Amino acid sequence: MASRSSLEYDYLFKIVLVGDAAVGKTNLLACYTSQDKRQRPDGTVPSFRSDRKTTVGVEFATMVVTHPDGKRIKAQIWDTAGQERYRAITSSHYKRASGALLVYDVTSRSSFENAEKVWLRELKNAADSNSSLLDSLVLVGNKVDLPNADVTEAEQESSAMRMGLASSARVSAKTGQGVDKAFERLILRVYEVEHGRGQQAAPPKEAAPKGIVLATPKPRAEEDKLECC
Repeated sequence: MASRSSLEYDYLFKIVLVGDAAVGKTNLLACYTSQDKRQRPDGTVPSFRSDRKTTVGVEFATMVVTHPDGKRIKAQIWDTAGQERYRAITSSHYKRASGALLVYDVTSRSSFENAEKVWLRELKNAADSNSSLLDSLVLVGNKVDLPNADVTEAEQESSAMRMGLASSARVSAKTGQGVDKAFERLILRVYEVEHGRGQQAAPPKEAAPKGIVLATPKPRAEEDKLECC
């Protein structure tokens, strides 16, 4: 379960969100880190914005999750741009990541295919030999609230298995369906992999921020007015 009240943590891990532009990565992160999970009368969650601008470069937020063994895990979650022109910027942030969500849009077959052809390859190129990154990957199909999905759950699970991923999830950033579970499944997976390797707890150099703190992103080179969901 995610905790939003404690200042202390035992482990610190870096998580990245990757996937094509407009698959909903930013809305997923906003949904997970939002303190208000109540659905509106129209079924949407307050964090969802249909007019959210595409991420330029990278942005991040943090959450603290408590493992069943009592250890507190701080996840620094990076939302990366999916557009090719930002690839040089975003790929540098894959280094030292301990896990990743490969996000695609269930109504877009091309984004599903790119999860393997583009994004898994990018992560493999960035992973170092001592990283748990490739052992802690989750394939996430977003926008399950939309009708006429182009990718079935069976296809997704088969693809995740073929790629050797830790697991897969079907979610909706619009309604909140499955979002918390997908993130926390990955975070706990990262902890278990790293703990199994005998990694020592990261001594906090400073207290983890109370609640959810969105980092101020680096100055943007330009404003991107493309919409994403």
